[in-house]
Amino acid sequence: MADHPSDATVGGTPELEVVARMDDRPGNPALTPDGRLIVSLHPFPYEEPSPYHVVEVLEDGSTRPFPNEEWSTAPDEEEGVGLSAVIGVQSDRNGVVWIMDMGGGELPPKMVAWDTKRDELHRIITIPPHAGRPGSLQQDFAIDEVRGAIFIADLNVHGALLGPRDPAIVAVDLKTGRVRRAHLGHHSLHPEEDVSLRIEGRPIRAENPEGEAEEPQLGLDPIVIDPANEWVYYGSIHGTSVYRVRATDLLDEGLSPDALGERVERYGEKAPCDGISIDVAGNIYITDLGNNAIGVTTPDGGYQILVRDDERLLWPDGFSYGPDGYFYVTVNQLHRSAVLNGGQETSEPPFLVMRFRPLAASAIGR
Repeated sequence: MADHPSDATVGGTPELEVVARMDDRPGNPALTPDGRLIVSLHPFPYEEPSPYHVVEVLEDGSTRPFPNEEWSTAPDEEEGVGLSAVIGVQSDRNGVVWIMDMGGGELPPKMVAWDTKRDELHRIITIPPHAGRPGSLQQDFAIDEVRGAIFIADLNVHGALLGPRDPAIVAVDLKTGRVRRAHLGHHSLHPEEDVSLRIEGRPIRAENPEGEAEEPQLGLDPIVIDPANEWVYYGSIHGTSVYRVRATDLLDEGLSPDALGERVERYGEKAPCDGISIDVAGNIYITDLGNNAIGVTTPDGGYQILVRDDERLLWPDGFSYGPDGYFYVTVNQLHRSAVLNGGQETSEPPFLVMRFRPLAASAIGR
């Protein structure tokens, strides 16, 4: 097993504050420019699944379907209004909340954008079959607001949590509507085979195609673009490196996969994680799963734990930066879900949305 990054903790440990306690397992958070907290509900539910896929968390801690009941529930067969399965949500600087619906059954994945200022549908972008693969799981994504593009991390587990994989970054050109599988085949997108992810003393376990519980090896998932909209940073769940590639290169259709791969840079160390984010100083924030912590990869390439909480930070999942200067993070005990715990559901609600002050400022929706 590979050595994990240092357990040293950065000086000036930030305080973790609980923002919301939820009965349903959260996926990712999104903060709008006016401070509305939007949270996806994870496709791995705790006990009875909620009928909603995205909710807004209100000031009193209650939730309501977002953007409304019609859109937050399962798709209508006639009009296609609704969502099938959601993890990735983000707000842009204009208050448009982008929702990555992973699809399901006969329904393809799609991006749904809701204008929170006008309270109306902004746009739908269907992800065409050629941009995916069997077993595609298009979850986390990064919004390039300079070029008008979205970069989606396709974990790709080939129809099961164990088995052949073909992860890639899917590029969506918002100006033309063109969607393509832009970054694929590079080693940085794949899990590191010698990395084991142990949480609360044991590895995660999922059923393989033969119905046996094994530890899956999971690749590309965490992804973010810097506040300048220049570099896209990413890594593998089962990986100890943060990589980056220029957004302009991801959008350059003249680059072959090999040529694009040559432009990938290794940025620094990290722990196995599910989500990442970034501030204006180039610090990459890491949901450090094995250490029940939030970590940081600094611009010099080193990695340290920023804050650790063995009781509350049980699978920190996704980040969002809010207009109040805090980073928000969902905590969902995903390793205790039946899907990643050998068929046994041992989660103990409430699930949490927490926040902390970063080392430097970031940008809304990051």
